Amino acid sequence: MVSIVYTVILIVSFLFLVWKKDEAESYFPLKIIGYFILGSFAFNFNQITVPLGFIVYLLFFRPTLNVDVKRMASIFGVLAFILVHWILPFAIHEWESRPIFIEHELGSVYTMNFQGEYGLIKQELKLENQNLRLENFGVDYVKDGRITDLSWQLLGQNGNSFNLYHIRYDINKSSYRVTNSQPDTWLQYNRLIGAEHFFENLNVLDIKDITHAKGDFSSYVIRSSGERMNYVVENEPHFFLSNGEIQLLDDEQLPVEAYYISTFAMKKTGEKRNVQGNITQESFEGTESSDYLFDVKFGEE
Repeated sequence: MVSIVYTVILIVSFLFLVWKKDEAESYFPLKIIGYFILGSFAFNFNQITVPLGFIVYLLFFRPTLNVDVKRMASIFGVLAFILVHWILPFAIHEWESRPIFIEHELGSVYTMNFQGEYGLIKQELKLENQNLRLENFGVDYVKDGRITDLSWQLLGQNGNSFNLYHIRYDINKSSYRVTNSQPDTWLQYNRLIGAEHFFENLNVLDIKDITHAKGDFSSYVIRSSGERMNYVVENEPHFFLSNGEIQLLDDEQLPVEAYYISTFAMKKTGEKRNVQGNITQESFEGTESSDYLFDVKFGEE
């Protein structure tokens, strides 16, 4: 697209400037093209693009024939530079990173099909044929199963760069809000789990039973970084998923390498009130934690 825009500007400028010719001059059309290209010549320094060609023109070029026309050619060139290297990339970036809203009503976390939610996002973003990885999944909910926060990130590789999708559910608008960016690097990419595989394992968990086993608290949380890690947490309940079944993981089997999903309750530890008696600040801490590991590699393997 950028090359097409540049070519169109060059052709239109050339036709206009040839028509504006004041004095007879040999090779005039070629000189006009040369002055245009000089004005649009770019130099990249530390990811900053500057119009080096136009600066060279101002410092060193003193034409004697068709002075005004050649000056206009170099000015049109630098205007093309501004459009192609500054304005268009900014506009394209703003368009590609604009938020996308997907209207959708969430049900109870106890009956939610997380694979279905992921499939909806892929379909709406037209990502069905991409191999996406997941990072920073989190869902917060209360005892009756009502979700208060839901978010995760999807990452896809596109040549030498990445497409990063930030996905968050807006409770007030009953819709997913998706933003996209294109980072050049993502160091932990190869350690991240495939998104489809993650949601397959998340669906194995009986969230209602897990929640009730923790007791009565202000809210509950499910978290996963999505990254394969060495797991060494002892003296806490931990389980591993195998062939769709949940089995207890003993401390004697640690350490292991695995992906894992953490579940815990949020216990209220304090609050502050104003002079009217209204709560202005609350503090919480995690409690009743239990982790669920999958794709486990035991130490002796």
